[in-house]
Amino acid sequence: MLKVAVGVIKNQYNEVLISKRSKKAHQGGLWEFPGGKVEEGEKTEDALKRELLEELNIEVLTAVPFIQVKHDYNDIGVLLEVYLVESFQGKACGMEGQPIKWLAIDSLEKSSFPAANKAIIDALNLPRYYPIVDESIGAEEEMLRHLKTLISGGYTMIQWRAKSLNKSGFKHLAEQAMALCKRNNVRLFINSSMTDALEMNAEAIHLSANEVLAMKNKASSLEGVLLAASCHNEQELKAAKELGVLFAVLSPVCATQTHIGMKPLGWPQFKSLSEAVPLPVFALGGVGPETLDKALSNGAYGVAGIRAFGR
Repeated sequence: MLKVAVGVIKNQYNEVLISKRSKKAHQGGLWEFPGGKVEEGEKTEDALKRELLEELNIEVLTAVPFIQVKHDYNDIGVLLEVYLVESFQGKACGMEGQPIKWLAIDSLEKSSFPAANKAIIDALNLPRYYPIVDESIGAEEEMLRHLKTLISGGYTMIQWRAKSLNKSGFKHLAEQAMALCKRNNVRLFINSSMTDALEMNAEAIHLSANEVLAMKNKASSLEGVLLAASCHNEQELKAAKELGVLFAVLSPVCATQTHIGMKPLGWPQFKSLSEAVPLPVFALGGVGPETLDKALSNGAYGVAGIRAFGR
């Protein structure tokens, strides 16, 4: 498998830099996030700095791990180790004659990129908030009413779970929720077993930590399905990363009614765990929109919750 260092370079306008691959190269003629092959014995961050200097004439000052992407093309497998380049020196230019341009993140067209780059675009477009609708909200009608409130409140990514319902009851309710979200261009992650969610034709699935641990190296057969995962420790976060999830939720950060009996991680341990794995991690447990800044300062990508959203 070819190991590649990739840089997501942002400017002061929150635009990202992309460059066009040579028509003679693998996946030629497509746009990509710049970077290049990691040489034998070379550290990924050193490779990134070398490649961006050679390709774009910029000197990387600070870069932090973002995500890892594994992808198998018909002729080669690649492992992209993706960094967010937070600061650099120099004016970017195509040193090898390649076209480059700055684009707003929401203007990135996945069809213009190699398949392996599409997961990067998905991760860049993640919102900072991940509200959860479950049966603690109330009966089925109340859950649907709360979902409508979240949608009207502008939330674009929501988790749906109801662990107490039987399979047919959950399927019926989830299908209503998915239809509502589809009409409103909201991404709904169905929290259930992989098998049940796929039977519902779910396009996004939120997995439990136990299922993540049991599903090692099985994500390659799920083309077009987005995955998220619940995690509570470093082992589960690493397994989620290996599975290829778009993001993970790490909990409980603080004491909550829904995690009675579980010792809270606390912010220092949350920060340590979230920084140990290159994956967007949402904080859950005693957090909400009002604690977003604190979560971000402790390594979180965003915050998730039930009662803290739209009540």
